[in-house]
Amino acid sequence: MFINNLMKINLEKRVNILLFIITLAVALSSTYNPLNLRRMHVDSSIYTTIAQGITRGQLPYKDLVDNKGPLAYLLSVPGLSLGGLSGIWITEIILFFITVLFAYKTALFFGNQLKAMLGTIFSFVILLAFFTVYAGTEEYSLPFLMISLHIFTKHFFTANRDTSFPELLVLGICFACAILIKLNNFPLWAGFCLVIFTAALIKRRFILLGKYIAGFCLGIIIIFIPVFLYLKFNGILDAFFDQVIFGGAAKGFSGGGFKEFVKNFYIVISRNFSALPLCIGLFLAITKFKQTDFSFYLGYTVSYLLMVLFISFTGGDSHYNIVLMPFFVPALVFLINILHSAFSKIKFNELVLILFLCFIFSEGLVKYLYDISKLFHDNSGSQLVSAGKMIDENTRDGDKIISLGFNGYIYPFTKRDPASKYFYQGSGINFIPGSRDEFLSDVLTNKPAIIALFTAEDGIGQIMNNWHAPIFEMIGKDYRVLSDKYGYILYIRND
Repeated sequence: MFINNLMKINLEKRVNILLFIITLAVALSSTYNPLNLRRMHVDSSIYTTIAQGITRGQLPYKDLVDNKGPLAYLLSVPGLSLGGLSGIWITEIILFFITVLFAYKTALFFGNQLKAMLGTIFSFVILLAFFTVYAGTEEYSLPFLMISLHIFTKHFFTANRDTSFPELLVLGICFACAILIKLNNFPLWAGFCLVIFTAALIKRRFILLGKYIAGFCLGIIIIFIPVFLYLKFNGILDAFFDQVIFGGAAKGFSGGGFKEFVKNFYIVISRNFSALPLCIGLFLAITKFKQTDFSFYLGYTVSYLLMVLFISFTGGDSHYNIVLMPFFVPALVFLINILHSAFSKIKFNELVLILFLCFIFSEGLVKYLYDISKLFHDNSGSQLVSAGKMIDENTRDGDKIISLGFNGYIYPFTKRDPASKYFYQGSGINFIPGSRDEFLSDVLTNKPAIIALFTAEDGIGQIMNNWHAPIFEMIGKDYRVLSDKYGYILYIRND
């Protein structure tokens, strides 16, 4: 008995080590990897700038404007406070490990340890095709999505189909965290909860249904109350609604109509086998009709379809597909079961299976290798460090700067704060009423010490004439070029 328990412990340790290796392999491609900091994704630069502002006593929505939920910024604050950008990298590792761990736990419901591990690994391989060197809200949403999928899977694949009250609390907590990162994360819960709610009504299990609702809602409240108090007591609750709820909705409804929506849907679903979970879900929901696990596949399929629909509704950028990753876990283990049987008579069948999976999901592997190669030749991070240092050396404490365009690349690398709460322009900010006029008033009236124009990779294309033309007129009169190095033209005020 002792030897069997010891072997089991050793096996669990080996599994956890392998799961951590998967985590570290993904995190190595991050732009926050301290081995070589690189210029981050546009969205990430915005979230990091706001997190940095919070560490300096500023407030989201009031001092720095954006249209994402508060946890998109607050989750980066501890790591940023303790270790700067490297601290964000540690945060990534922690969140990725939680995601990998629960992906594996979920995969075990559909296959043995080998197949579960392969399903987990290749789910992350697929994710790497969407991974845009840290995409912020999508990446931070992953652990909450994956934990919830695990709880839903456990509910449907256990004998009595009962979910404990603590698990219901966790489910509600994860839901609240996910939508307080990005509002359109809700579809994963919507599909499964609809199926569970309907089944309980049909079976007239009203007490059980009351337990589910109470536990789930209590979990939501546990997160919502402190966030609400944070927003209320800091006087930014109204700004939160204006920027996140109304501004986000305005951006979503500006997508171009039904034709554009259909186009986005096709783009999202055609990326690197993103149709696979939907096809497998539909197949299993149909073939398992009236079987015990039909309800799971129905909820799974409805949730996935809703997730794709809402990604398409908000524009369908490549990194949005990251939130689809949890759905790949059951789909891939189902596929691996089929392939394992097909290759069973081949010599070294498991090796052949792995090589075959590497081939068909090579897009993620190629993207990963490309990102890893940047560790050795991409100097964009050092350029930003140099540009930030030049700004600090040519300004004084209390001076303000502004960067023109819809990115926040420079702010995490300088000690100077933005001259306007609209520290980036466009990309959703233009849907906030009065934002342009307020931005122009801030910059034209206060005349920041430095005006930065990003030039690398067509940064000039981020210039919006109606927002920036008056700024360039002021530059022509009151500023001179300080530097055109490091991917920026830096204009310094004539004092």
